[in-house]
Amino acid sequence: MILPGPALPASQTARPENRPAAPSIPHAALSRLPVLRTEASHDLRLLRFLARAPGACLVLLAMGAAVWLWGRLSPSGASLENEFFWVLSVLTGIGAITVLHIASYARAGAPIPLDKEAAKLRWLFFYTGIAWGSGAFLMLPGVLVVGFAAVPCLGLGLLLGDQKGATAFNAPVTLATASACLETGPGGLWYAAVTLAVGLASFCLPMLQREMRSRHDLLPVSKAL
Repeated sequence: MILPGPALPASQTARPENRPAAPSIPHAALSRLPVLRTEASHDLRLLRFLARAPGACLVLLAMGAAVWLWGRLSPSGASLENEFFWVLSVLTGIGAITVLHIASYARAGAPIPLDKEAAKLRWLFFYTGIAWGSGAFLMLPGVLVVGFAAVPCLGLGLLLGDQKGATAFNAPVTLATASACLETGPGGLWYAAVTLAVGLASFCLPMLQREMRSRHDLLPVSKAL
């Protein structure tokens, strides 16, 4: 025969009114998740843009060296004064981009103002695009200017992954090259049209990359919940 145990004190008796209330669902915090997701995706794109600036400088250095070497070996190459002016202008832009990149990552743990640093970098790419585009008049005569603009525009459009940054470089290069094509004589209008088409393609590349990466950067909010 099993005897019943001693009765529990009244203070220890489980009563519904004495149980702690269940924590309420933080609807206000959950409603901010889409905003936080958008901000995190924006910051991630800016960090990628800043981190890829040295790679863009290497691409421009390699292509600039190829253009200068072609000018040296070609009998119809540019004059020494034009070469010096173009090389100095492009190297100034590349050097400024490199200095900005080093200064951004040498703040000893201090937070980086991503929007301001990205804006500065875009202005430097704009200047470098003007310097590069001047080579269409100073360095390469004839239809070779089409490749002179197409290769760096497409290359930086794929590499940078930033719409404004790629446009800042590609716009002056494309416009200067199209203007130079119009001075090549017969067929110059077609070469200018090809150059503008390539510039449009390089303008669309960062948008396509952004749409493709937005699906992999962060999980959708509905799945995360």
